[in-house]
Amino acid sequence: MRCFIGIDLAPSEKLALEAWREKALPDVLPKQHTLPHVKQKRSSGGVLSSQPYAVPAANYHVTLCFLGDITHRQHDAIISELDTVVAPPFSITLDTTGLWNGPKILFAAPSVTDPALVELARATRKAARASNISVEKRDYNPHVTVIRKANHGLPVPGFSPHIDMAVSAFHLFESVSTPSGVTYPIRHSWSLQHSMTVREQLRKGLV
Repeated sequence: MRCFIGIDLAPSEKLALEAWREKALPDVLPKQHTLPHVKQKRSSGGVLSSQPYAVPAANYHVTLCFLGDITHRQHDAIISELDTVVAPPFSITLDTTGLWNGPKILFAAPSVTDPALVELARATRKAARASNISVEKRDYNPHVTVIRKANHGLPVPGFSPHIDMAVSAFHLFESVSTPSGVTYPIRHSWSLQHSMTVREQLRKGLV
């Protein structure tokens, strides 16, 4: 099975991000809505290139750690390791966008990353390695992929999103290919909880 550890967006957050995409980039449609005769176009070199398409709102997520193809033994091991992770709830504000030429995606991201998010990503990578799963060592850059097949012809969004996310859990997702496209069902979930006492939380204004 092909899996990753990540954060799911609440339905209202997914709808808000989709609404921003529809207003900021109205010409980019979901893949299934792309007309057959405009699905591909020829580049200047005469090579067929795919048109950009919008990621379905149901697939919006923030990846913490990409696992790739794992065995059933690794699956059981990573669940046991993640059971030991203790991390507090936190918030994310998606208020900027970017374009990565390598994977050809346009994404929404936080301009300021909560240290709790970085620590959670680090903890999940540590759990993966303890489960004998190889993970990338690159710097962690939290983001939500909004458009795929993004090329240089994609217009720059006219304005940035502003989506506030309240993060209270993280999940093990499976990547499943279907005739209508890829889906990311959640296979296991873990709640985030403050390790400090209620009095300490009150003092810090967390409750």
